[in-house]
Amino acid sequence: MEQESNTERIGAKVDKTTAETLKGFCEARGENYSGFIRRAVKRELARHSYLSDEEKKALGVKQDG
Repeated sequence: MEQESNTERIGAKVDKTTAETLKGFCEARGENYSGFIRRAVKRELARHSYLSDEEKKALGVKQDG
């Protein structure tokens, strides 16, 4: 029996300079690309009020009000 996944794979292209910078940043933090990108996307969604106040707080995004 196959377990249903809660994730979906997406792809994105960036210029070489950005990719090299991202690689160095992630290596310095001991983080993989996926973790960084997930967090960056969630922060951007939170900044534009697509996430709850609780999620905003967890991401360090200033809440409305």
